[in-house]
Amino acid sequence: MFAARGVGTPPTSSPPPCRDRRKWRVLDSRHGLALFDTPKRHEDFVVYDLLTGEHWEIHADPKCHYFMWWPDDDDDLHACLRCNATLLCAKDRCGHLDCHGGPFRMAFVGCDYTGRAAHATVYSSETREWTDVTSVEHEHYIHYTAHSAVVGDKVYVPCMESDSLIVYNMGKRELSVIDPPFVVQAITLMGAEDGMPLFASVVKPRLLLWSLEAGPSGAARWTRHRVIELKSLLPTTVLLDNSGVTPVGFAEGVGVIFLSTKAGLYTIELSSRRSKKVHGRQSMEKVIPYMSFYTGGIQRNH
Repeated sequence: MFAARGVGTPPTSSPPPCRDRRKWRVLDSRHGLALFDTPKRHEDFVVYDLLTGEHWEIHADPKCHYFMWWPDDDDDLHACLRCNATLLCAKDRCGHLDCHGGPFRMAFVGCDYTGRAAHATVYSSETREWTDVTSVEHEHYIHYTAHSAVVGDKVYVPCMESDSLIVYNMGKRELSVIDPPFVVQAITLMGAEDGMPLFASVVKPRLLLWSLEAGPSGAARWTRHRVIELKSLLPTTVLLDNSGVTPVGFAEGVGVIFLSTKAGLYTIELSSRRSKKVHGRQSMEKVIPYMSFYTGGIQRNH
């Protein structure tokens, strides 16, 4: 049964057949939930609690289509989503240890195909409605496949071919642009840590980490700078390759960063500085960790 605007359905625990999920693309994961783009199906998106199997089918509001799917993609609209999607828990004062069952919000930030303005909207699972579109003039395209960061009620999204960040205040429904000061090339937004956006870059043989604090009128400053030596954490053959180590993911809350290398995928625990090879695939572009906690009682028979 669809909601009044036809944009959401009640949750269900019966997953669609595997053949219908082959073309799904994961967009984001946070607070025990995962967001999927679902081309070739009647809905546009699916939010999944992968631990319980509960999921929600969501239809995009037609007023958002112009910046979600560009008009030159009419032959295959759902395969060419052109906005950055962020999923987050909407529970008040939630510690995110037991978020199962929602509620949740989805924030979408993108631009139309002219690249002259950024646009944003939020979907709420509580109301099953989308907010009105918020816009701001901006000359750069949104990096729709990059990681975003959530700090309080704000979503930070990077731009393509620019160091600028689009900041979407979901509570006030405002968009703004900040320009972080230059520190090093190829710096990547990874997520959030300690209430600030976290950035990473590899200038071998070191992993460089920064936290960004946004000030008034689009000003920003770096508030923390950490250096992790990689010589003892990665194979020597990887470090000799000038372009072989790339930050591709971050597990928020546990402080684990993912590095893609020619020798496979490695994790580094920021607190202990320990590394581990977790996958043999080479040169991954993006890793979206899924984390969930089960806090209910478990009865065991002895």
